[in-house]
Amino acid sequence: MPVDAGTTSHQSDQLIVDLLHLEVVERMLNEFGIVHAALAPDDRDELLGLARLRDLRDAAEDPVEVGELLALLRDKAAADRGGWVPTIGKNRVVDAVIGDGQFGVLGHKPMDGGLPEPASPADVPQSAVHEDAGRGVRVGVVDTPLASTGPVTAEHALPYRSGHSAFVRSLIQREAPAAEISVEGVLDPGTGRADSWDTARAMLRLAAAFQPDILNLSLGCFTLSGGPPLVIARAIERLAPRVLVVAAAGNHGALPHLSSGRSRRSACWPAAVPPVVAVGAYGTGDGFPVMSEWSPDLPWVACLAPGEGVVGSYLTGEVDVDGGPQTFQGHARWSGTSFSAALVSGAVAARTVPGSVTPRQALDMLLAEAAEVRPYPLQG
Repeated sequence: MPVDAGTTSHQSDQLIVDLLHLEVVERMLNEFGIVHAALAPDDRDELLGLARLRDLRDAAEDPVEVGELLALLRDKAAADRGGWVPTIGKNRVVDAVIGDGQFGVLGHKPMDGGLPEPASPADVPQSAVHEDAGRGVRVGVVDTPLASTGPVTAEHALPYRSGHSAFVRSLIQREAPAAEISVEGVLDPGTGRADSWDTARAMLRLAAAFQPDILNLSLGCFTLSGGPPLVIARAIERLAPRVLVVAAAGNHGALPHLSSGRSRRSACWPAAVPPVVAVGAYGTGDGFPVMSEWSPDLPWVACLAPGEGVVGSYLTGEVDVDGGPQTFQGHARWSGTSFSAALVSGAVAARTVPGSVTPRQALDMLLAEAAEVRPYPLQG
């Protein structure tokens, strides 16, 4: 948004290591008197070329803070090996980039009206897209698991984040009705979070099984260092070059001050990883597009799409919205760059022609049109 997907504490004792450097790192850990849980099958991933070391503890059996350990390992490696350091990093929290603006433990809400609100089918914009738009194109989505389509009662009300993937998928489908869409559920439906290890593995798992042309990532995370998480950057690197990755830029553009190591200038990953297409949001002011205040105004943003009061398919029945039940009839109105990214993924899919027009060329066409999808920054 790691042992529980809904917490932020379980990543603090997990180290990510390149498989080629695992033996060196294990040796250094031994010299520091640091032990970890035995590697389980899920702790090694050949597609990523990485390993996850869990439950790191010192000689007194106390948990080790990985941030401090990373600094020690890098300093020791550089001193002992002429400046060379192993490829290592920390497992991090990844969040669904949705309108409530909560990232990790931040808890600040940089925008009003960020929670989903009930909407009517009549509120869904009429689409002028041809029913064959996107035919032959595959769009992968890594998000929350798709919730049951059956109605939910007050007694069994679903958390509102559980409708995130259905909302995202509906926006892609609105733009590209004939596209094939596959959702890989990794974010916890209650918290909207996963860890970077599981998220990266889900990305490559979907890529291997579904072979998408476009991958939509309406999720993101931050780092105190300001650099990309190792495992997320590696997953982007390992995706086939033909896959266009579209990601939400985040909803932190209106943060008034530094909070939990994040500010309105912070990079949101994977959106800020080249060559990912980072999508920000705009609304309409006096009939003209205006960049949303909460959308980050940063140089790595590639384009902008509608992100305020977007209407899409949602849950049916009673939904727990921020601690209180609300009744939905299959549609909602929601804000956030999550949904801007989904609209861009769908619009790209609609213009992609297998064997003729690549997703990257389709994106260039969209930006040249400057209609619903607009280049960043907005031109007056």
